[in-house]
Amino acid sequence: MKFYRTLEDFKVISFDLDDTLYDNSQVILDAERHSVDFLREISQIPQLDGGYWRYWKNKTALDFPLLAEDVTQWRIKTIVELLRAHQKSAVEIERISHAAMEDFFEWRHKMQVPQQSFEVLNKLKRQYKLAALTNGNVTPSRAGFDQFELVLTGGVQGRAKPHQDLFRQTAGYFNVRPHEILHVGDNLVTDVQGAIQAGCQAVWINLSDKKIQHFSEATLVPTFEITDLNELLFFRNL
Repeated sequence: MKFYRTLEDFKVISFDLDDTLYDNSQVILDAERHSVDFLREISQIPQLDGGYWRYWKNKTALDFPLLAEDVTQWRIKTIVELLRAHQKSAVEIERISHAAMEDFFEWRHKMQVPQQSFEVLNKLKRQYKLAALTNGNVTPSRAGFDQFELVLTGGVQGRAKPHQDLFRQTAGYFNVRPHEILHVGDNLVTDVQGAIQAGCQAVWINLSDKKIQHFSEATLVPTFEITDLNELLFFRNL
């Protein structure tokens, strides 16, 4: 545990999900690959491979930049725009996009959540209010999490992190001042910068073997840094 700022008393701990409470890298790669294969088969568009999908995903993000903050709606819109370009009917688009999203979410929630994450959350919940603030499209309950009193998703309940919307809403929901929220996340921009700029305190979980000085995106330092979730248990009963 390494401190960069003075830690103040806090009442709420908010957590990022992807790559903070579980490894998201492999599950999202698998979900993307299976999703493209499924969409190619159901749409009967033979040239639909990973590169073609990325082209349409990037094009949709450029055409609808705010929509891209909601990764679920971004995916749906990408599918719709791609199918329209291939002269699919409205009925076909509705059927294919619905089936494709169902398939994607099935694979999206196949992550392996470490037992440690559940144990740490269960212990912290005895003393603090817990919230999940995510820019992703995982439904916490579907992944086995039942510890969060509040779940907010970027692009759905407000602008995605690092915008302040989700942090401000968390403070309002729990009726606390922003600095009474301790936000935990792996991303130095969306989590650390977002939380600090919103007036919250921030914990950076450093899953690499690099010091913070080696990250060019570290424009704002966290309140403190940890390398293991178990370190958060130090603050119980203080």
